Amino acid sequence: MPVLFSVRYKVMLVCIAWCVSGQACAFTLSSGDIVECEVSLNGQTGVATEIWVNYTDIKDRHPELGRAVAVMRPDDKGWPTIIMDAEAYKRTGKGTPAIWDFVYFHECAHAQQPQLSEIGANCAAYLAMQSRGLMSYLRMKEIEAAHLSIMSLPIEYGGSGPQFWHQTVQCAKKSKE
Repeated sequence: MPVLFSVRYKVMLVCIAWCVSGQACAFTLSSGDIVECEVSLNGQTGVATEIWVNYTDIKDRHPELGRAVAVMRPDDKGWPTIIMDAEAYKRTGKGTPAIWDFVYFHECAHAQQPQLSEIGANCAAYLAMQSRGLMSYLRMKEIEAAHLSIMSLPIEYGGSGPQFWHQTVQCAKKSKE
């Protein structure tokens, strides 16, 4: 037993050091479950890298984020990296937990299938949450409200939040058939 405790303790210390350096070990869902975005790329299997961006001034925000709270970008070796805006999460994570779960699964879908469109990644996120029991009626309405509040989006997102959400729900329904 002491050896097992020692190994767990060492793993925990490594994860803490990794997380403090801006790279997260895993994402904690609103349910308390800890998930990793498992990917297979060019014959390699592993976990997408997560980078949580902390900043005190908005001009120090990671340039890849643009206007988004999260993006997936390949690193210089082509490995999927999920970049998350830690400051936005701190401001809104407690009040909108379903949205952050959804954002995580959306970016993980891009990491797992880089060819997915934005609507396809949304659809995959919806289905992933549903399969984990995280898509109750109220949580779905929370995510829907966030989408409906966005008036203008690039065409790859359907052109607007309401259209983005409509196409997401249609895709999810079609996937069940």
